[in-house]
Amino acid sequence: MDVRQHIAGISQKMLSQYLKSLVRYGLVERLVEPTVPPQVTYSLTPLGQSLAQQLCALLGWFSANTSALEAARQRYDGADSLDR
Repeated sequence: MDVRQHIAGISQKMLSQYLKSLVRYGLVERLVEPTVPPQVTYSLTPLGQSLAQQLCALLGWFSANTSALEAARQRYDGADSLDR
């Protein structure tokens, strides 16, 4: 899978910087295949997989609570406009 296809508008330089940072923190593993031209693949480490699970849970929570969050924001914004 080419990561750039799934991240709209990211430059090669920026993607490289992000991947390097993820490798540095042990979330992603970089593997260089000794081919011509060299092929580079990235994969999640066990630490990265555990983070991905937590992020998926957070996204699930956000999705399940979007309506409540929006209602709270509207209540706050409505109350805030009365204070002005």
